[in-house]
Amino acid sequence: MNKQTITINGDNFSDLESFYDEIDRVLTKDLDWQTGHNLDAFNDMLRGGFGVYEYEEPIRLIWGNFSKSKSDLGLEATKKWYERKISENKTENQQFFTDKLRQLTENNEQTLLDIILEIISEHQHIEFEAKN
Repeated sequence: MNKQTITINGDNFSDLESFYDEIDRVLTKDLDWQTGHNLDAFNDMLRGGFGVYEYEEPIRLIWGNFSKSKSDLGLEATKKWYERKISENKTENQQFFTDKLRQLTENNEQTLLDIILEIISEHQHIEFEAKN
């Protein structure tokens, strides 16, 4: 059986919010409600069942212009994301995001792109390929 191929186009976004718009475009179809624009919602959409492919149906996911996305969702974007999370979250979450920002800065920890790729890798039904 041939797997459906779905393509994320790195030319269609330049930050995390527009990445979520691209994900909505390629992973959902004919929804009468708005998806969440966060990493948990992204994880849920990868499971399927949002009008493009069935729940945990095997698919092939291609990420085009991946090298652009490496820059767009890299170190600087991740720093800004953590800084925003620190400023908008309640006290109990601020320390978590402060620690994550420190780890990113001091130890070159996961960028947004790394986090997204980790989420994709957790889905056994997805065959992933990055293309430039």
